[in-house]
Amino acid sequence: MNVNVVSSDSCTLADEESCLIIPLYKKAFPLNSCVLNEGDEDILQSLADKGIFDGSALSTYYLPTPKSAYKGVLVLGLGDSDGCDSEVLRRSGGKAAAVLTEHRITHAWLDLSGHGDLTPEPILEGIILGQYDFTVYKKAPEAEKVPVKLQQCTVVTHSDADQDALQLTSKLSVLTCLSANGARHLANTAPNEMTPIALAEFARGIADESGCKCTVLEPKQMESLGMNALLGVARGSAQPPRLIVLEHHHSDDARTVALVGKGVTFDTGGISIKPAAQMHEMKYDMCGAAAVLCAFMTIAELKPAINVIAVVPAAENMTGAAAQRPGDIVKAYNGKTVEVHNTDAEGRLILADAMAYTVDKYKPDAIVDTATLTGACLIALGHCAAGLFSNDQPLADGLLEAGQHCGERLWQFPVWEDYEKQIEGTHADLCNIGPREGGAITAAAFLKQFVGDTPWAHLDIAGTAWGVKGVPYLDPDHATGFGVRLLTHWVLQQVESEKD
Repeated sequence: MNVNVVSSDSCTLADEESCLIIPLYKKAFPLNSCVLNEGDEDILQSLADKGIFDGSALSTYYLPTPKSAYKGVLVLGLGDSDGCDSEVLRRSGGKAAAVLTEHRITHAWLDLSGHGDLTPEPILEGIILGQYDFTVYKKAPEAEKVPVKLQQCTVVTHSDADQDALQLTSKLSVLTCLSANGARHLANTAPNEMTPIALAEFARGIADESGCKCTVLEPKQMESLGMNALLGVARGSAQPPRLIVLEHHHSDDARTVALVGKGVTFDTGGISIKPAAQMHEMKYDMCGAAAVLCAFMTIAELKPAINVIAVVPAAENMTGAAAQRPGDIVKAYNGKTVEVHNTDAEGRLILADAMAYTVDKYKPDAIVDTATLTGACLIALGHCAAGLFSNDQPLADGLLEAGQHCGERLWQFPVWEDYEKQIEGTHADLCNIGPREGGAITAAAFLKQFVGDTPWAHLDIAGTAWGVKGVPYLDPDHATGFGVRLLTHWVLQQVESEKD
């Protein structure tokens, strides 16, 4: 979607197929707009006087205007001004997306001319995320029934606004949301097509487009490096695993951060097999990988002054004749041995080798992993936030701020030594599963054993990667792309912090 920012004093509405969007705080009449024509303003005020709409949060009212220089006016309710934060604006944008699609609008004028306190970015984000749909495998509809998506948005600001700055930040919001939709597309793709090899090809495509470096390790290379934890998970599948590494290099003196995403492209649970009900959703067990790859795609296009390493261990967890057994012991890349008591605790195994390799080879200043790791985190937080675990509080604080900024909320858990003792092995250094209680934390405590002293944070996105309900810009039947916007914002903030 193209975005253009213009001032109200130089704006001429001249698109009869467009829609004028006017935000409205609750009962804050008359409508505050520098571009709404007088006749339409009178009609809308009359409707408001009759209680047809009042600007309640997440409400919408669409008025067809066949005699105006625009097709219709969409009044976007924001609720009380003191409670209107960026997430309210984002969700309002999601509500707007449905109306724009219904009326087949391709060009919208987002009128902020009367709202000096509002910025367009979260509304644009809500619209782009809200108009996403996944119809790859469905029969193509007749031409007149093909959904129409917004192609252009012109943001109309008051004359004192910094149009150039808003143009840049708006384009960044559009870019990150399109990348988030890309992650949703990867995750929604059927698992017979979205294999470890397909993920690797997608990564190579990113490198080809951006000029970044892509390395893909195959099983024999991983075996020679001692990545037996990752290889053990993949043994039961006919699909060979891959370790995918993308590198954005700025300079040898720049800060280096690493992003690692769990890429289990389908998870049966292995020999510790999952129940059949809802197993089809286990195609989403690579949502961490999708988030990391698509965040890197954004970063590669922006080329910030920082070195970024994106690493994805990709594998299927299946039940074939060679599948890993409960009771097996494997030696990970860093030399630690692991008793496998539950083959459905596979994500931490593939991440262990990936993170130990990343720390050893690239020596990042910080490493963040993102994974649909535990059902325990879903039980703890539901679908409203992802779990955050870290050995470094400044790193955790930066991620918490990024999550709040993007509406991808995090909640921090402790990773005390008490939890680390609970994943000690009987016959090996570690066990891949701890007691049921505190399961999300013991999983994080396991991962902590593979990063050494490197500042590290783990995002458990099991509850936020799909199935989110009640958020207008997210469809519960689709993956959410959680983490793309958060990780992108966090990486860019690392650049800003280096300047300070």
